[in-house]
Amino acid sequence: MLTRKPVFIRPGDDTLYPIKNKDGAIETLINPNIDSALTIDKDAQTNFVYNRYHHLPLETQRQKLPVFQYRNHILYLLEKYQTLILIGETGCGKSTQVPQYLYEIGHKVCVTQPRVAAALSLASRVADERGEPLGERVGYAAAMTAMRTLDTGIVFMTEGVLLREMFASPLLMQYSCIVLDEVHERSQMTDVLMGLLKKIARKRKNLKIVVSSATMDADFLKDFFNLKDKKDKGRSTSVIMAMQGRTHPIDVFYVEEPVPDYVKATVDTVIKIHENEPFGDILAFLTSQEEILSALDVLDTYASENNEKNKYRKQFPSGISASNLTIVPMYGSLPHYKQVKAFQMCDRNVRKVVLATNIAETSVTIPGVVYVIDCGFHKLPHFDPAVGVESVSVCPISKHNATQRAGRAGRTSRGKCYRLYTESDYDDLPPSVPPEMCRSDLSAILLQLKALGIHNLLRFTFPTPPPAKSLLAGLETLYALKAIDKEGDLTEDLGVKMAEVPLKPMCAKMLCSSGDFGCIDEILSIVSMLQVDGIFTKHATGRDNIAARISRRNHFEVAEGDIIMYLNIFDSYLKVRSNLDEKRAKKACKDWCQKMYINYRVMEKAVEIRNSFEKLVKNKFELTNATFEGLDLGTEKCVRVMKAVLSGLFPQAAYLSPDNTYRGIRGAVLHISPDSCLYHVQQPKWVVFASVQSASDKTYMRDMMTINKQWLTEIAPHYYKET
Repeated sequence: MLTRKPVFIRPGDDTLYPIKNKDGAIETLINPNIDSALTIDKDAQTNFVYNRYHHLPLETQRQKLPVFQYRNHILYLLEKYQTLILIGETGCGKSTQVPQYLYEIGHKVCVTQPRVAAALSLASRVADERGEPLGERVGYAAAMTAMRTLDTGIVFMTEGVLLREMFASPLLMQYSCIVLDEVHERSQMTDVLMGLLKKIARKRKNLKIVVSSATMDADFLKDFFNLKDKKDKGRSTSVIMAMQGRTHPIDVFYVEEPVPDYVKATVDTVIKIHENEPFGDILAFLTSQEEILSALDVLDTYASENNEKNKYRKQFPSGISASNLTIVPMYGSLPHYKQVKAFQMCDRNVRKVVLATNIAETSVTIPGVVYVIDCGFHKLPHFDPAVGVESVSVCPISKHNATQRAGRAGRTSRGKCYRLYTESDYDDLPPSVPPEMCRSDLSAILLQLKALGIHNLLRFTFPTPPPAKSLLAGLETLYALKAIDKEGDLTEDLGVKMAEVPLKPMCAKMLCSSGDFGCIDEILSIVSMLQVDGIFTKHATGRDNIAARISRRNHFEVAEGDIIMYLNIFDSYLKVRSNLDEKRAKKACKDWCQKMYINYRVMEKAVEIRNSFEKLVKNKFELTNATFEGLDLGTEKCVRVMKAVLSGLFPQAAYLSPDNTYRGIRGAVLHISPDSCLYHVQQPKWVVFASVQSASDKTYMRDMMTINKQWLTEIAPHYYKET
């Protein structure tokens, strides 16, 4: 008989158990633009996982997880109800243990994750816990890669992959249980999957659904999935189970007057707590890396003075015992070896202050926190259909966020939460933040729903219906790209192909129309390079940075912009890769990448993605290049490649206005990203861009290309007219 041992606990339910390379570093190679919103806000996400029981056997780690004691309750409720709403603290083991419990009683389980890194690392961890090689009983499917067989019992996948599986099997007959994980993030894809699974659940009464979340309005989810079986006297088909950890009372304090500068007020509050409150760690919420570093500078100065004075005193004037202070930042783009400092125990009589973004609300749980400082703001991406681009803005939090932040103070003992806003301001806060579905570009989602045969999008059961303005803007974009016709149906040739390509509609259009411009291979390379992040390596020293910059400028940068630069990089890499046998090619590629300051693993990922797309467009779609007279090289070929790129990106054109800023065609104020090769040259008059990134109060264009104004009316006469 097997003895039960393992378990693991980690305050970081977000993307568990990251996969590491040989150097011990964790690299996420996939561009977040694939499965997420257009805008990138790396501070609000982390791949970090903290497991304080990592030294124990895996079976022991499993048993130490809070979810372990609820195993029989979970299985009992799933036997009685079709849908289980599982609410549990970050780190309680929902993501790793619940799928195993379901598999052990005979279910074939599919687990969805909002991000690629989470799906891969969770699958790796669960396979380790079960003592089996990854890809047999436990597998994954994400970002155009998969390790699974027909007999795989637990499959971790991104939400987009599950949506694509519905094309082949609309009722998902290959699974008997679907686990929707991290629902509190309320991404576009999460909302669409909830709507579709509700439809499937009506048809398949034996399908079990587990909706798992760290924080969420459980009653809202229960009502949404409650199908009320009329044959059974309207008995509810969904049930809630909460696994909240033990919490202690929390005292909440408000300011009497609004604070003019919440960063300065946060610093002042930290100092007041340190000098007037009993020993205990402090967690302060700020909105971004810039604010955290600003507060860190001031507090580091105070901490060094405080620690020096403590050599000569035992108490503060308030009577509280004097203790030393250490300040630790915590945000998503921080290196992992620095993120771990937020979780480590400090020396005796050293109070730890963690300055964190909103990742500390749900993605990670920091032990030992007694005091929480809530600035009342966070960063939120939003899409304005009238302007046509997404941006990130600092805006007030919701009551739900405020409650969650305060709850971080009561994990180990009685806690205190200091809110840097008045009680009347709290009363005016919205109950919850609008989900991504209500504040993002919907064109990609609408294309998928059209392909699934859902024609009346206005009547689709979204958990939270998006604004009609956003729906209309999404349909207008698809119509402009010729993916749908005047009746709103998928166009027979182009629309059906675009829906099948796992890309955003603009990139899909670029790829599907590349044959008309005679440059399928070039567009395949460009699209693949747009799907990865971090092509150029980053260096700690200034000398290496200068050398990398010179290498990039001398070998790859071109006046046409980043997109053609990516094509040059990819072509150069393929030449090095293709002329030698596999073993020698690998070494040659690594040497070349090191010499050119390019990330080898990112380039290999781009090659892998390109091979997948090539099979799709050449074998399945049977796309062929149109023939053109004259020599097929040089300037003529480059112009055709640029026009092919423009055929997809034409809705994202921008022109240089008299005030030296760029304006989108709908009026958005844009700037060239400092990472772009167009940043240090004469500003071109017209450009297109593949994505945007927000920093402070500016929206920067990324992955840019210069264009000729006349091309717009030539490529998209239905969208642009000369005035």
